[in-house]
This record gives sequence, structure tokens and C-alpha cells, in this order.
Amino acid sequence: MNARRALAISIVAIIVAIAGCSSSAPSASGPASSSAGPSGQPSPSGQLTRTSDGGQVTVVVDWAGPSAGAVFHVTLDTHSVDLDPLDLTDAVLRNDRGDTLAARPWGAPKGGHHREGTLAFDGDPALFLTGARWIELVLNGVGDLPERTLRWELGA
Repeated sequence: MNARRALAISIVAIIVAIAGCSSSAPSASGPASSSAGPSGQPSPSGQLTRTSDGGQVTVVVDWAGPSAGAVFHVTLDTHSVDLDPLDLTDAVLRNDRGDTLAARPWGAPKGGHHREGTLAFDGDPALFLTGARWIELVLNGVGDLPERTLRWELGA
């Protein structure tokens, strides 16, 4: 009788663990999506937030706008893959004029399925941003997607 009870408790624990992971796990199918909230407006913290969901990883990028320069807060979240090998050094920031900035190493501590940190870019951000109509952050090889593009309209 004790063996049956232990088995039943184990099954319930497994079901609860699976339900907890799957309820917030990003979809593994379909293209990545990018969103910014209503009309790309700043979040309550004053940041412009973009989200890319797909390839088993959710990417959330906060940017405080042109006054912050080329510095972004990147959060990665998954329940499926190990994120520790990612360093995002191949990330590119580009604008509508075709200018690009290369990423510095990503300042994010290892965390397995959850990582976040600051992603900054080399170059002159004032020159890069002045007069630009939009910028795009391109992330390569995050999750099962070869490329993710997150875009901010600047309205210049």
C-alpha cells in the first residue's frame, strides 16, 4: 500500500512540474514575433520593450531610447535549452541608412534556462542614431531560430 501511495505522489509531482514548465514555455513552432506593446510606446519603466517568442526561447529586450545610446537589457527565458553557451557577440545593431554597430561581449551571468544582462555596441551611438528613422537589433542563433530581428521606430 505504501508503494502505491509513493507512486501516486510521484506521478502527481511530475504532472505538476510539467504543467508549470509548459504553461510559460514559448512555442517551438512558427516564426519569431516582435512586439512593443501599444504603438511601440515605452513600458512603465520608461523603456521601449521588444519581445521575440519562438524557437523554444523567449527574448525580451528593453531599451531606454536614443538617450541611452546603443545599450540594451536582454533577457532570455526557456524551459527547453541550455542558454549558458550564448554570448551574443555576433549581434548587430543596424539602422535605415545601412550603418551597423558590432556587439561587445554580453554581460550576462550564466543561468541555464534563464539569462539576462546588458548588451552594448562599439562605435559612436550618437552618430549612428542621429537622423535614423529606425534601428534593428539582430540576434543570431538564439534557440532554434537562425535569426531574430527586433525593431524600434525612431521617427526621425
